[in-house]
Amino acid sequence: MISDSGKVMNGVISNVSASGASITFDAFIPLGKKLSLSFKLREGANIKDITASVIRVQDLQDSFQIALEFINITGEARESIENVINDIYFLKGVKLFANISHDEAISLKGMGKDVKYKAEDVIFTEDSEGDSFYAVISGKVRITKKSNIDDKNDEVLALIRESEFFGEMALFNEGKRSANAIAHSDCVLFVLTVDDFNRLDNENHKLAVRILVEFIKTLARRLRNMNQEMVDLLFSETPIRDVNEGKKP
Repeated sequence: MISDSGKVMNGVISNVSASGASITFDAFIPLGKKLSLSFKLREGANIKDITASVIRVQDLQDSFQIALEFINITGEARESIENVINDIYFLKGVKLFANISHDEAISLKGMGKDVKYKAEDVIFTEDSEGDSFYAVISGKVRITKKSNIDDKNDEVLALIRESEFFGEMALFNEGKRSANAIAHSDCVLFVLTVDDFNRLDNENHKLAVRILVEFIKTLARRLRNMNQEMVDLLFSETPIRDVNEGKKP
């Protein structure tokens, strides 16, 4: 909501930062005009009564895109905006969500929750029921599996770092976990449960489908890499023998 000398106008925010915003209006607003802004970034992040100045106007034929510079903004409002921006950049840094829009990132982040783990905390165990997807905000997570050689020790399969994800199969296929996940260091994870994803599917089906498509692409890449590794292993360990070896001239 925008207030201009007592007149209230509604616009659509297309971009926002701690220093300004880009908003689309039906009406023209001249350069240098001072406005009072109130808007909602997401649940719990309501920004009120920011004074802003128009610094650029672009004619979009049927509307106008107005670039605004914040003149006065409270520390609390600035922190709320920066937190939302950090959430957007984090999710778009995760390959599974790289192609979603800023608005979709905000919506998705609101569906899940951030969970803190101490080093060596068990996140889930092999053969436990899978019900959540995880993306690493900070820290590292160790993926292990029971060793076929030594039952007393686990084999380390992977080390998951910031902006990487694991446990995604739980969102699309009910079943048991194929490995253990352990906090390799103190870490913060974005956690999206099956119920969260189902709620997202009900509220924003298009976004849920896009995530599903990206998941299929990720799975296909992993299968290709696995096939290539198997081929490389096969040819590296199998000597090539001359078919004429041992035959008399």
